[in-house]
Amino acid sequence: MAGHCKFNVFKDVNSLEIFFRSTIENIDKADTETRRFLNEMELDCESFAICLLMREGLNNAVKHGHFFDSDKMVRYSLKVRYQSLIMEIEDHGEGFDWRAMRKRQMPADAEHGRGFAIMEQYSSEFRYNYKGNKLILKKKIKKDDF
Repeated sequence: MAGHCKFNVFKDVNSLEIFFRSTIENIDKADTETRRFLNEMELDCESFAICLLMREGLNNAVKHGHFFDSDKMVRYSLKVRYQSLIMEIEDHGEGFDWRAMRKRQMPADAEHGRGFAIMEQYSSEFRYNYKGNKLILKKKIKKDDF
């Protein structure tokens, strides 16, 4: 089962892209790569928020999009553009009705369903594609070099 944990990383000057099989272990690897990338970009101060958003999105893709089917691949990217970090997470699932979910109010002590609150708190903006299987998050950063 050598291909079970397939995990491919592609980097260039201002971007990180990872394709991986839908497993929780690979989310941990994506976290490590993300922290390394942010460190290289001298954006360590963004690690907590970005990794929290990334984990929320990737957990949803693995758990709800792929139902832990490790034969399916997740695409995750993080780019630095125009004083923003732009994250994309895409799975091959059926998607979900994000419009209805966004309108729901979840109790503060709920164990599930806090993803929208996390995204609203830690990103500058977020949206889904129409189908609901691709998440795009944007977080403004304060760095003059970009």
